[in-house]
Amino acid sequence: MKNRSGEKIKLASIDELLGVVNEESAMEIEISKIHPFKNHPFKVLDDEKMQDLVESVRINGVLTPVLLRMDDNEEYEIVSGHRRMHAA
Repeated sequence: MKNRSGEKIKLASIDELLGVVNEESAMEIEISKIHPFKNHPFKVLDDEKMQDLVESVRINGVLTPVLLRMDDNEEYEIVSGHRRMHAA
């Protein structure tokens, strides 16, 4: 059996896996077409940290876009950014 420990393994970068957000891939979506990912493991709480985020969004806007994916109904579910969406 040949020893394969010296072979190079090519792994995909995070940008290749998720895609890089740029002006061409960023788009505005109707809020009514966006819904939370139903199996999201964390709950969005209306706690002090959320109030801080709400205030930050009020002053600065949402600095990092919410990451969405299209579902089977041609609507969008939130992959990343549940708290930002809630705060906005």
